Amino acid sequence: MSKESHAFLGRTKLLVISDKPRSSNKLACPEGRPLILGTRKERRTLPSRQERWRLWQQASNDLGYYDMMKKLLIIRDKGVLSSDQNVGFRNINHSPVTRKTTNVRLKPPYVSPKMVSQVIELVRSSKGDCRSKLDLMGVRLSTTSIFEIFQVLSFERVHGLQFFEWVGDNNWDSYRKADVCSLMIDNCGWLGDYNTMTSLLEKFNKERICLTDKAFGFLPVLDSSKAQAMESIASVIGILNKVGGSTRHSGIFAMIHMLCAIDSFEMAKFVMEVVEKKLSYYAILVREKCRKGCSEEAYALMGEMRVAGCEPDTKIYNYILGSLCKSGKLSEALDMLHEMKEMSVDPDLITFEIFISSSCRRGNLELADRILKMLMDTGCPPRLETYAALVKGYYNVGRKEEAYKYVQDLEVKKMPATNKMYSLLANLHQREGNIDVARRIFNEMMEKGLKPDYLHYAKTRNVLRHTGDRQLAQDLQKKFSKFRVE
Repeated sequence: MSKESHAFLGRTKLLVISDKPRSSNKLACPEGRPLILGTRKERRTLPSRQERWRLWQQASNDLGYYDMMKKLLIIRDKGVLSSDQNVGFRNINHSPVTRKTTNVRLKPPYVSPKMVSQVIELVRSSKGDCRSKLDLMGVRLSTTSIFEIFQVLSFERVHGLQFFEWVGDNNWDSYRKADVCSLMIDNCGWLGDYNTMTSLLEKFNKERICLTDKAFGFLPVLDSSKAQAMESIASVIGILNKVGGSTRHSGIFAMIHMLCAIDSFEMAKFVMEVVEKKLSYYAILVREKCRKGCSEEAYALMGEMRVAGCEPDTKIYNYILGSLCKSGKLSEALDMLHEMKEMSVDPDLITFEIFISSSCRRGNLELADRILKMLMDTGCPPRLETYAALVKGYYNVGRKEEAYKYVQDLEVKKMPATNKMYSLLANLHQREGNIDVARRIFNEMMEKGLKPDYLHYAKTRNVLRHTGDRQLAQDLQKKFSKFRVE
């Protein structure tokens, strides 16, 4: 970093207080974006040139350039105005220059495969002393590259603790991600280093970091005997029970989910035998069975749940209902809905939405309308996805005029989803090539004071531009600009 500039980074504007002459109004930025000089009035509110340079040197030495840019070290009093403040300058003798609050989002750094390989080779060959060497590389890793490095280290049985600690010193945001911490636990498991695993879990528990499925890939479930798999699982459960807290709860949950995901439901049930049988654990089994299309096996689990004293709730029924409807077994789904009423399990919005969406996909809009009326009679407003399913249902069977009238009816009833449904209908027309119809729908809704969904509006506007109707695109953009917050 050169001595000339002190940069303040925002999402759309970079304000630079520079020691260069005013004529040099643009400077190069490491991110490839122009730096725009502040006004003379803003410059007068800052400390002296010498003081600014001292603060810049201190910050860049302590944090490194990119970390400093990310944390938005903006001078305030003698020092800094952080990114969660309004961007401006505050001084005892001057009123603040206020600006619109901005959220700072830096793009993740690009890390080439060659750089990832170099980091892996350095960790592999350093024999536990890689932190200083990684510092000399001056590399800033993305979360994705950290995942890749951990996967290779675990596969090659190379301990990743030093690398993990280096990530904590240089990539604090990535260091606290649950997946990164879980990969470190997985690395300890592959090496059989359960002492380090226990220490890390206790640390994560204090910092309230939860575990994910990635923490238990080392368990020998698929390539070992049943007895060996059970022994390994039991030992890990013992460590989790010893640590306790949120790490234990999230770890048990993640372990059951991981075992179900690899189709090892027997081992998942073994975990529940060792720990406890809870409704939330059974819900994982039922959900994964339904995802695999095994609705009959999922239904059989409900019998096991009742024997264990866990009465199925609406969520459990919804999983199975969704699987049945997706498989086209609508009559069986209706029988289960009747069973819900007999068991005094009340259907919720998701239950009705499952039947409505399934009916719309199969073109049975009359049944969908009847179920919607049943939902409205309960006094609960449907979800946005329910309205969207009906609009798509009418449109996909060729009843486009009825889809339009349905959206108009939502407007008359002053439903909160009206603008979303207008935008959805316009987008359906645009995707089918009816660009003029889409444009008219957007014009109509904006004339009524309804703001379109930006992404759908932007697609139609861009198509108009590319097809030569630039004037129509400009008219559409002019109307939309009235809704933008200045």
